[in-house]
Amino acid sequence: MASKTLWIAVAVVVVVVVAAIAALVYKPSAPAAPTTSSAPSASTSTTQATPTSTTAASVKTVTIGALLPLTGSLQFMGVSGQCAIQLAVQDANQMFASKGIQFQLVVQDSACDPTAALQKLQTLYSQGIRFVAGLTCSSELSAVKNFAEQNHILITSISTSPLLAVPKPYIFRLPPTDNAQAKVLAALYHMLGIKRVVIVYRADAWGQGLTQAIINETKKYGIQVVGAFGYDPSPSAMPAAEQAAVQKASAALGTPGPDAAFEIISFDQDGAAVVQAAMNDPVLSKVRWFGTDSNVYGTAIMQAGGQALAAAKFMGAVASPNPDDPHYLHFANEFKKFCGHAPTGYDPYYYDTAMIIMEAIAETGSTDPTVINSVLEQWGKNGTYVGATGPVYFDQYHDRQYASYLIVGVVIVNGTPTWINAGFYNGTTGQITVFPQGQALFSS
Repeated sequence: MASKTLWIAVAVVVVVVVAAIAALVYKPSAPAAPTTSSAPSASTSTTQATPTSTTAASVKTVTIGALLPLTGSLQFMGVSGQCAIQLAVQDANQMFASKGIQFQLVVQDSACDPTAALQKLQTLYSQGIRFVAGLTCSSELSAVKNFAEQNHILITSISTSPLLAVPKPYIFRLPPTDNAQAKVLAALYHMLGIKRVVIVYRADAWGQGLTQAIINETKKYGIQVVGAFGYDPSPSAMPAAEQAAVQKASAALGTPGPDAAFEIISFDQDGAAVVQAAMNDPVLSKVRWFGTDSNVYGTAIMQAGGQALAAAKFMGAVASPNPDDPHYLHFANEFKKFCGHAPTGYDPYYYDTAMIIMEAIAETGSTDPTVINSVLEQWGKNGTYVGATGPVYFDQYHDRQYASYLIVGVVIVNGTPTWINAGFYNGTTGQITVFPQGQALFSS
């Protein structure tokens, strides 16, 4: 019995030891903690969202950058554009979760300052970021163009100056150039019986390019640009520079009349200074006013002279997808839920600047900017990418083709000057459709 008991005891000890060893060798892995996308923010930030259909170990994280005017003359565009890009990142991380890719976003404030834009791009590059979306001002794009090409940084931009309709390796512009905007404005002048126009413009790459494009297009209708006067757009020169340009424009126009118009080629804050000078001018205060894609929907310009804008039947044009396009309607619904307000201006184009990069990366599995550059060139020939702004076709300069525009104006609603969508310019047919709420702006 003692011998049998001893063997039983030995067997029990062996079992215990084996179990202990097994416990040391095998440890079940804990599930990865989930992360969620950050809420929209107007400040410099990092946004990320984690795919839910792949394990944490298999997820490849790709960081893209955004350069946006979160301060300065186009702050109203940059803040809203940041939210559009953050929405694109959230959507991409849901769409491409099965591919094992997670996108992160790093945002820098460029303030539409060329020097700051180059410095911020260099900062993103030093962080290993090779894809940058949203660059807004043409002066900025001019400043960063060489650095991007030399270092193979792929940039998608909403710059529109015709002066940049040149070969731009690694740079793609999602809206059309201002050659298209000039066609809209010239058609609008012609429709309203305008024969004489004076222009006050920002003396930068964007303002100079759009001014020349308008001069070229108005000639086709026999409309005379009787004077174009540039001003230094730097904050230190405001408002004296704008006031001087307005005085010159008033003298050039000479006499008001129903055939005369005043074109304001400005951003939001400097446009406010132009409006304040023009609203008290004895000539310009008595003619029609027109704006551009960079001051319609503006907050500063409206605060400076909303009543004067309404009295002058102010209208401008901004590139836009067809408002009835299902892709745009889906984006607009998502944007309103995510950002808390309806999209305006270039919001859908900001969205596409980010989404087209992320879709190309997800579809190819490559994070080589040279590869993605070639992919976007090919997609641009075929209209392969279809985003919030519809099918995207690029020309030989990587600039968007086939442009349509919303015509935006100011009217009084319940005693308050208010931005409204007054009409639509079809870029394929060249026809202007007047919306019911815009009828008063198109009357004489």
